[in-house]
Amino acid sequence: MIIGFDGKRLYDNKTGLGNYSRTLLHRLLEFYPNEQYRIFVHQKYFEESPYKYPSFVENTIISEAFSSDLWRFKGVEEDITHHGIHIYHGLSNEIPDLPSTIKKVVTIHDVIFHKLPKTFPFIDRQMYAYKTKKACHLADAIIAVSEQTKQDLMELTKTPEEKIHVIYPTWNREYEHECTYVLKDEFFARYGLPRDFVLYVGAISKRKNFLRLLEAMTLPENQDKHLVAVSNGGDEYENAEEYIYEKHLEGRVFFLKELPWYELPIIYHMSQGLIYPSLYEGFGLPILEALRCGKPVITSNLSSMPEVGGDACIFINPTNVEEISAAINFIYYNLELAAEIKEKAMHQINKFNPQKMTEQMMQVYKSLV
Repeated sequence: MIIGFDGKRLYDNKTGLGNYSRTLLHRLLEFYPNEQYRIFVHQKYFEESPYKYPSFVENTIISEAFSSDLWRFKGVEEDITHHGIHIYHGLSNEIPDLPSTIKKVVTIHDVIFHKLPKTFPFIDRQMYAYKTKKACHLADAIIAVSEQTKQDLMELTKTPEEKIHVIYPTWNREYEHECTYVLKDEFFARYGLPRDFVLYVGAISKRKNFLRLLEAMTLPENQDKHLVAVSNGGDEYENAEEYIYEKHLEGRVFFLKELPWYELPIIYHMSQGLIYPSLYEGFGLPILEALRCGKPVITSNLSSMPEVGGDACIFINPTNVEEISAAINFIYYNLELAAEIKEKAMHQINKFNPQKMTEQMMQVYKSLV
């Protein structure tokens, strides 16, 4: 069986969609090495990519078409057909219009544009809605990353339930390495981080609710606490910077930009725990990553986040600054929490076991051929 994949996110995206794509390919190559895989990408996204793992590169078809946009619109279809692909998997909400002889799978991560329309410009909402509905129509099988995404998708596109398979994302291999005290000390010195901090991972955006987290940091009970944000920016980054200076938080809020992906697990291990007060998530991968590291997680009681966190997280109303603050204080000072959280976390992450998740994906592929 020859399975083709969309390589744009895999090679070019540094956040959730890219992590999903790379993790899936790594795990397929690990657990099903006898199948054949082909990754289709334009040279624009491949040339400067930091993700050129040898196992990816040797299975990659690179297009040298003049325009990457035109290639993604039409040229990719010719490349996929030319290379004898049996199944093509669009890894992020879209697939090309391929001959019926090629079975089509698409992963839908979320329908944020539908659930939180005010966080998107009108044109972007229309484009995402069109691509998502088209992909669901063309696909022979749809992968939803959570039950929440499945329900949202059925509501938006009226797709038959039997066409949608819920297969959770899992963690990448970097999260399976030990993190020693020596390594932590090295990173405290390298990045100049405080010894005690809560961690935020994600964009600085309205949906991620970062400004309310900053509000919680200004409350009197948090004057001695630190926040580290691993983020490459977002639509509210400038507002966040202004707020930090206005409220004199410069010495207590630290940004780590362009952090190499393989270093993020170490930062999780260094932290007191993760704070993830998002207003909506299709899945919420940082929750799973933090649990995999055995760390306490504070997250929202909305959308997919309770589904991912189970009974291993502290759930809060993300619009309530006092609740966010109380939860931060709880994980800072409750020393008995660490052992309990670690036990619950290890139980919860079994639901997202890499081998089990990859087997489910392969079963979908095989069911189509």
